[in-house]
Amino acid sequence: MSDVYADDVPWWTDLPHERTSEKPKGCVMVPYSYDCNDFKFLTAATGFRDPGGFYDHIKNAFDVLYEEGDAGSPKMMTIGLHCRIIGRPGRFKALQDFVKYIAAKEGVWVATRTEIAESFREQYPYKPGQMA
Repeated sequence: MSDVYADDVPWWTDLPHERTSEKPKGCVMVPYSYDCNDFKFLTAATGFRDPGGFYDHIKNAFDVLYEEGDAGSPKMMTIGLHCRIIGRPGRFKALQDFVKYIAAKEGVWVATRTEIAESFREQYPYKPGQMA
Protein backbone atom coordinates (compact mmCIF):
# COMPACT_ATOMS: atom_id res chain seq x y z
CA MET A 1 0.00 0.00 0.00
CA SER A 2 1.42 3.38 -0.97
CA ASP A 3 -1.45 5.70 -0.13
CA VAL A 4 0.26 6.91 3.03
CA TYR A 5 2.30 10.03 3.65
CA ALA A 6 3.14 9.73 7.35
CA ASP A 7 6.71 8.45 7.24
CA ASP A 8 9.81 8.01 5.10
CA VAL A 9 10.44 4.29 5.49
CA PRO A 10 8.17 1.22 5.13
CA TRP A 11 6.32 -0.38 8.03
CA TRP A 12 3.73 -3.08 8.69
CA THR A 13 0.10 -2.57 9.57
CA ASP A 14 -2.55 -5.08 10.63
CA LEU A 15 -5.54 -5.57 8.35
CA PRO A 16 -8.95 -5.43 10.06
CA HIS A 17 -10.36 -8.33 8.02
CA GLU A 18 -7.48 -10.55 9.25
CA ARG A 19 -8.19 -10.12 12.99
CA THR A 20 -9.60 -13.64 13.33
CA SER A 21 -7.36 -15.24 10.73
CA GLU A 22 -5.06 -18.10 11.74
CA LYS A 23 -2.38 -16.83 9.35
CA PRO A 24 -2.66 -13.06 8.89
CA LYS A 25 -0.40 -11.56 6.22
CA GLY A 26 -0.50 -7.89 7.24
CA CYS A 27 0.13 -5.06 4.83
CA VAL A 28 3.44 -3.37 4.05
CA MET A 29 3.01 0.38 3.95
CA VAL A 30 5.44 1.98 1.49
CA PRO A 31 5.17 5.75 2.03
CA TYR A 32 4.78 8.15 -0.85
CA SER A 33 6.10 11.69 -0.78
CA TYR A 34 5.09 14.79 -2.69
CA ASP A 35 8.37 16.49 -1.77
CA CYS A 36 10.40 15.21 -4.72
CA ASN A 37 7.61 14.98 -7.25
CA ASP A 38 7.58 16.22 -10.83
CA PHE A 39 3.97 17.33 -10.35
CA LYS A 40 5.47 20.42 -8.73
CA PHE A 41 6.32 21.65 -12.24
CA LEU A 42 2.58 22.32 -12.54
CA THR A 43 2.20 24.22 -9.26
CA ALA A 44 3.64 27.67 -9.87
CA ALA A 45 3.50 29.07 -6.34
CA THR A 46 5.18 26.16 -4.55
CA GLY A 47 6.70 24.15 -7.36
CA PHE A 48 9.71 23.96 -9.60
CA ARG A 49 10.18 26.91 -11.96
CA ASP A 50 12.63 25.06 -14.18
CA PRO A 51 14.42 21.71 -14.57
CA GLY A 52 17.44 23.08 -12.71
CA GLY A 53 15.31 23.71 -9.63
CA PHE A 54 13.97 20.14 -9.80
CA TYR A 55 17.49 18.72 -10.12
CA ASP A 56 18.86 20.83 -7.27
CA HIS A 57 15.99 19.84 -5.00
CA ILE A 58 16.18 16.09 -5.58
CA LYS A 59 20.00 16.14 -5.45
CA ASN A 60 19.96 18.03 -2.13
CA ALA A 61 17.36 15.63 -0.72
CA PHE A 62 19.42 12.67 -1.88
CA ASP A 63 22.64 14.07 -0.42
CA VAL A 64 21.09 14.53 3.03
CA LEU A 65 19.53 11.06 3.03
CA TYR A 66 22.73 9.47 1.68
CA GLU A 67 24.74 11.09 4.46
CA GLU A 68 22.27 9.85 7.09
CA GLY A 69 22.39 6.36 5.58
CA ASP A 70 26.18 6.44 5.51
CA ALA A 71 26.06 7.24 9.24
CA GLY A 72 24.12 4.02 9.86
CA SER A 73 20.50 4.96 9.37
CA PRO A 74 19.41 3.77 5.88
CA LYS A 75 16.76 5.86 4.15
CA MET A 76 14.25 5.63 1.35
CA MET A 77 13.74 8.44 -1.14
CA THR A 78 10.63 8.63 -3.27
CA ILE A 79 10.67 10.57 -6.52
CA GLY A 80 7.21 10.84 -8.05
CA LEU A 81 7.41 10.84 -11.84
CA HIS A 82 4.70 11.15 -14.48
CA CYS A 83 5.44 10.47 -18.16
CA ARG A 84 3.57 13.57 -19.37
CA ILE A 85 5.46 15.81 -16.95
CA ILE A 86 9.05 14.56 -16.58
CA GLY A 87 8.86 13.05 -20.07
CA ARG A 88 9.17 16.46 -21.71
CA PRO A 89 12.69 16.77 -23.17
CA GLY A 90 13.71 19.85 -21.20
CA ARG A 91 12.67 18.29 -17.92
CA PHE A 92 13.92 14.80 -18.70
CA LYS A 93 17.52 16.02 -18.89
CA ALA A 94 17.36 16.92 -15.18
CA LEU A 95 16.28 13.36 -14.37
CA GLN A 96 19.03 11.91 -16.57
CA ASP A 97 21.62 14.05 -14.78
CA PHE A 98 20.29 12.94 -11.39
CA VAL A 99 20.42 9.26 -12.33
CA LYS A 100 24.04 9.69 -13.46
CA TYR A 101 24.83 11.43 -10.18
CA ILE A 102 23.40 8.71 -7.94
CA ALA A 103 24.82 5.90 -10.10
CA ALA A 104 28.28 7.06 -9.04
CA LYS A 105 27.42 6.64 -5.34
CA GLU A 106 28.20 3.40 -3.55
CA GLY A 107 25.34 1.37 -2.12
CA VAL A 108 22.44 3.13 -3.83
CA TRP A 109 19.54 0.88 -4.76
CA VAL A 110 17.06 2.19 -7.32
CA ALA A 111 13.89 0.13 -7.03
CA THR A 112 10.20 0.07 -7.75
CA ARG A 113 7.72 0.31 -4.90
CA THR A 114 6.96 -3.39 -5.36
CA GLU A 115 10.64 -4.29 -5.06
CA ILE A 116 10.88 -2.20 -1.89
CA ALA A 117 7.84 -3.94 -0.37
CA GLU A 118 9.18 -7.39 -1.26
CA SER A 119 12.61 -6.61 0.19
CA PHE A 120 11.05 -5.20 3.36
CA ARG A 121 8.88 -8.30 3.72
CA GLU A 122 11.95 -10.55 3.44
CA GLN A 123 14.07 -8.56 5.89
CA TYR A 124 11.32 -7.73 8.42
CA PRO A 125 8.69 -10.47 8.47
CA TYR A 126 5.20 -9.50 9.59
CA LYS A 127 4.30 -9.89 13.27
CA PRO A 128 0.65 -9.21 14.13
CA GLY A 129 0.23 -6.26 16.47
CA GLN A 130 3.59 -4.75 15.57
CA MET A 131 2.65 -1.55 13.77
CA ALA A 132 6.16 -0.38 12.94
